[in-house]
Amino acid sequence: MRILKTVSLFLLFAGQTALATPSNDPDVLARRGQQSIVSKTPATAPTISLTKPAGGWTSAMQLQVAGSCSDPQANPIVININGVRYYAQNNNGSFSRAFPAAKGKNSIIAECANSAGKAKASTTVDAVISPIPFKVVLTSDTNSVYTDLHIYEPDNSHVYWADTNSSSGGIFFLNSDGESFDQAGYGPYLYVHPAPPIGVFRIDANYWPGGALQHTLANLDIILDEGLPTESHRRVQKPLARPGETQTLAYVVIQGNRQPAKIYVPSQDAERDMPNEVREYIKHEPLREGEDNPELSYLLPADESALRQTVTNIALLQAHKPSPLWEPKQRDCAGLVRFAYRTALEPRDAARTSKLGIPSKLNLPPLSDHARNLFPNYPQIWQTHADSNKPQYGYFADAETLIGHNFRLKSRELAQARSGDLLVYQKPLDHDEPYHLMIFAAGHPNNLVVYHNGAQGADAQVRVVNVSQLLESPDAVWIPRAENPFFLGVYEWNRVQPQNA
Repeated sequence: MRILKTVSLFLLFAGQTALATPSNDPDVLARRGQQSIVSKTPATAPTISLTKPAGGWTSAMQLQVAGSCSDPQANPIVININGVRYYAQNNNGSFSRAFPAAKGKNSIIAECANSAGKAKASTTVDAVISPIPFKVVLTSDTNSVYTDLHIYEPDNSHVYWADTNSSSGGIFFLNSDGESFDQAGYGPYLYVHPAPPIGVFRIDANYWPGGALQHTLANLDIILDEGLPTESHRRVQKPLARPGETQTLAYVVIQGNRQPAKIYVPSQDAERDMPNEVREYIKHEPLREGEDNPELSYLLPADESALRQTVTNIALLQAHKPSPLWEPKQRDCAGLVRFAYRTALEPRDAARTSKLGIPSKLNLPPLSDHARNLFPNYPQIWQTHADSNKPQYGYFADAETLIGHNFRLKSRELAQARSGDLLVYQKPLDHDEPYHLMIFAAGHPNNLVVYHNGAQGADAQVRVVNVSQLLESPDAVWIPRAENPFFLGVYEWNRVQPQNA
């Protein structure tokens, strides 16, 4: 930075004009979510041709789609198969990728585009295959990332990239790029079952970014009874941002006696619509990839009660007057959660209480040594990595890390909230700050929520709102009801004993 300033001053005094130019370094651009800058604007629209499939018919469950694009910079190649959009990497003007086939006629359209125009090529191929009762396709909207598909079958068999053996007869296809398999990229991962057993299937996505990329959008397509008159589709889209995180995208309940299967999507469907089979399954479901061991020590009941009371009181005090020990640069919605929980855990004497700005008459019950022993490196209390064999803890966790590794979904029904729980919202189109956290405070004398508005400087503010007012908010985004797609639900700290334990 100092060198740039010196050069700018030199040019200025030399009577020349210095224009700042954006960095073209790939790593810098990736951190900004950009792609490399193309030095020249294409003069002509591209052309595209398909070499595979050649048409006719096939008996394979996957279609190899390959061809060439005249512009090697036109990326990605868009592949549309029977109305479902996929992506393929443009490798110096050529592309090749395997995609799932459907029984009967398959219409394939390939597109490549640049600033001068778009080119299309199409073909059809007839897949002579049996109807598929259960198909799962997982793709992502970002190249150079792994968005791994994990299937848990009703007998808890775990089928994924490292163990594709299904004891019940399911077939797992690794994503393939030409002759390479299981490479980072758009996907797809494919799982089909010609005769799915009765019970609950759980479908997870595990995210591992490449380079400096920070997020992607997982696209899950669930197709039931493909090739039959009862065929049905369900698409699930879920942002993934934390390296190593695993999200359950859907549960599928296979029923007997030719009854239709049930699909439950945690991020989209109201909890009251959860099938009873899924409710029972969740009570004893397998650990997710990278998930912490459920046998970890939990807070004792007395410590849990003290924690909830202290967290909410500390948070409410910040609305009256922020503590001088709450670092100003850490003041946002996640920072309020970090400060309240960290302060609740610490041992406090009169001097410490005074420094925190806590009135002496306010009762903040202390937590026992057992609670602090759960964190031998206190104040590093926030899990920051998904390695369940050796969890890593740190001082800092942003909103995504808090809800991804440190708090668990308790319910999408507000009635289940207790003091200290979080109300979590997500605005997918807000790429800078997609998540917003509020701390629930019960009985003051009405139920309240307290949160930081996320602003900086003079506009920064910790606000307290009556829950009844929140439920009648003129901005529907902030209404904490299961029907609101922006409301992810009530989350509780994972050091609290689960209700169904």
